[in-house]
Amino acid sequence: MIRPLILIFLITAAITVFSQSTSFNCYVPDAGAVIRDHNTDFISLDLELSFVPEEGKVSGIAQYVFIPIQQKVDSVFLDAPGILIEYVLLDNTKTKFNMDSAGTTVFFNPPLQRNSNHTLTIKYDAYPKRGIYFNGWNNKNTDSETDPNVIRKQIWTQGQGTDNRYWIPSYDGVNDKLISSLKITFNSGYTIISNGEAGEILQNKNGTITQTYKMVHPHNIYLIMLAIGKYDHLDYPSKNGITTKQYYYPGTKSIAEFTYKYSAEMMDWMEMETGLKYPWTTYCNVPVQEFLYGAMENTTATIFSDFFYQDERTFPDKNYVDINAHELTHQWFGDYVSAWSGAHHWLQESFATYYAKKFREHISGDDFYQWNRRGEMNTAFDADGKNNYPVAHSQAGSPRVYQKGSIVLDMLRYVTGDEQFKIVIKEFLEKYPYANVESHDFEMQFMRSLGMNLDWFFDQWIYRDGFPEYTVNYTTESQNINVFVKQTQTQNETIHLFKMPIHIQVHFKDGSFDDQLVWIEKEETNITFKNPEAREIAFVLFNPNSMVYAKLKFEKQYDELRFQAFNAPNLMDRYDAIVMMRGTETEKKREDLIKLYAKENFHAIKSEIITQLSNDDNKGSIAILKQGLNDADVLVRRAVLTNLQTIPSKLEKDIVAKLTDYNYSNCEIALFKLCTLDPNKKKEYLAITKDLVGSNKNIRITWLELNYSEQVDNSINELVQYSSSDYEFRTRNYAINSLVNLKYCNKQVVINLFDAALSTNNRLSSPARNALKKLKETPSCAELIKNYYEENNWDEWQKNKLKPIFN
Repeated sequence: MIRPLILIFLITAAITVFSQSTSFNCYVPDAGAVIRDHNTDFISLDLELSFVPEEGKVSGIAQYVFIPIQQKVDSVFLDAPGILIEYVLLDNTKTKFNMDSAGTTVFFNPPLQRNSNHTLTIKYDAYPKRGIYFNGWNNKNTDSETDPNVIRKQIWTQGQGTDNRYWIPSYDGVNDKLISSLKITFNSGYTIISNGEAGEILQNKNGTITQTYKMVHPHNIYLIMLAIGKYDHLDYPSKNGITTKQYYYPGTKSIAEFTYKYSAEMMDWMEMETGLKYPWTTYCNVPVQEFLYGAMENTTATIFSDFFYQDERTFPDKNYVDINAHELTHQWFGDYVSAWSGAHHWLQESFATYYAKKFREHISGDDFYQWNRRGEMNTAFDADGKNNYPVAHSQAGSPRVYQKGSIVLDMLRYVTGDEQFKIVIKEFLEKYPYANVESHDFEMQFMRSLGMNLDWFFDQWIYRDGFPEYTVNYTTESQNINVFVKQTQTQNETIHLFKMPIHIQVHFKDGSFDDQLVWIEKEETNITFKNPEAREIAFVLFNPNSMVYAKLKFEKQYDELRFQAFNAPNLMDRYDAIVMMRGTETEKKREDLIKLYAKENFHAIKSEIITQLSNDDNKGSIAILKQGLNDADVLVRRAVLTNLQTIPSKLEKDIVAKLTDYNYSNCEIALFKLCTLDPNKKKEYLAITKDLVGSNKNIRITWLELNYSEQVDNSINELVQYSSSDYEFRTRNYAINSLVNLKYCNKQVVINLFDAALSTNNRLSSPARNALKKLKETPSCAELIKNYYEENNWDEWQKNKLKPIFN
């Protein structure tokens, strides 16, 4: 195959999509699509490691087995920015090397011959600011058995995309895979976790242990991981013989049991869904504090933010089920079969997002699945409105390679059919074991497996951007119903007319309906439904259940919306009808909404009805709000709490009861709402909630903020303490937000905020910088901030991180 240097789409450049203008055959240039050159094939890495965590120091000996793959190789470059190399051995003999800011070049004299076997040994030290992170080692109070939000002493890694180069001298291009093994020496009071199969633990005389881990199959070097901390683990045996280890903090077994409750089931489900057995020999999940993202799919050993390590009371707000399934999927898509470059990253993230969504459908039902799809669409619409990048582009961004790509896979399955889609997935995985792939490989698998040419599908959904926008209306005449469809999206170099099979349904008042599957590919399409019995139309659906990612303009009368809301078979069509009622006066829709509330079970529809009736003082509406406050679904109760602008006397008792709601977020919302809307009873509400803490102290911190005017010193001191480095980042963010709301600032607050602003965790550093900018608007705070900055000496990287505060 010919591969261009800057265009990722040459493979489809000659395709003329059906019924589309040939004047728009341009694609988006992508320098990030380039696959990196390399002159050697690294076969294995044996890595010995030790640490001085208080100094953030890594000491290592890396031994590679490699094969030159070019005719003569006189040097190899290793990515190693900031790593201090003590020596390099080629086949146990010292060889020359040169270090620069990017890494180390090792020289071979004489040059090495193609396909010869060699070992390369590198002894080094590093003080990395990226790739490996040392948390809590310089704090006095850590690993509390009574406060889960206190900072923990941990070492953990995050290698994607190229950050492992900061602590492992390596060639880290994704186009090379190797078999890794790690030998780690550390304090015997801690658990050491890495990729693959664990060896025996050696007890050393100096109070340390040495733990080995070894992979059996090759993987990308960015997937090498390490986690060190205080852990116990649960074992979850699956039907395939794999027993996964699910790590947890000592003393929190009940939280672990809830966090990991579907772990064995999702392993079995993934094998059934993909048709391929789990491609590795071990698997585990490890929670860590201060993690940069939600989770990372390191081969056989996922690291995830312990923000998701939560009990049942937080499940609707933050649970690990979806992320657990997402990262497990990566063991097939990403770790086993890997993208050649960032342009094809969707082959990893879209699949992981898609299968996690499908697993939630498996355990939570179709309504949840369809609601999840709608959320993905809304996220994708926002991304597609900002720029013209397609899914297959290194700059596509997370909303496209996660949410939009997941929707595209939904549509691909919709076009090909369930069983045929599964055939292709299975044979795609079987064809590329432990190998690299690109988008065209996946496209061609449909031809190989099914003889299906899907050029048109991949061209419009993968290699181009945008989505179709349809305007639909219908007329009736004699014994026919005529439906008119027009594509109205703006066409340009990257967006054309779309071609998709779309269902159109005409529902009649007698309960019957007619359905046609129509290929919509022209700018205007007219469809005729025969109606010889002259049945009366109740409503018409175009693209029922929103199976095709598109925006729709289809104006309907209230009676049509009413029939659709009561009778449409699919959740999303009923929901959309109710949303379209927002512009209807309450008197006209109230009775229908009350009846619909009694008929529906899913939280999204109930919450929408509550939103529309929330400030209606009619006794029927008040009765619905009362039901909502006592609904079994957390999100329905929340809908009432968040939408109320007053406290009706008939609801006061029920709202006050939510101060001790089973869900922590509902408690927090109820406390803030009641104290804001009924300040005369603020002390009463604070008394009820004075002992509540919540998740990441959300209730306690809100309580302290509200109590500030009542007991200034005690409340503010506790808030300031929670903003310090003694606590994990979510607790700190809650506290920082409250301090900003109160416009409170003293020197300790400034110290805490500067510390947070310099965190490697952007989910802490960014809010902290914003908080400092906000507090600077108050003159007394501005003076404290300015003085603290000027009285300290900052490294260049610190100055760069703090610069936005003073811009």
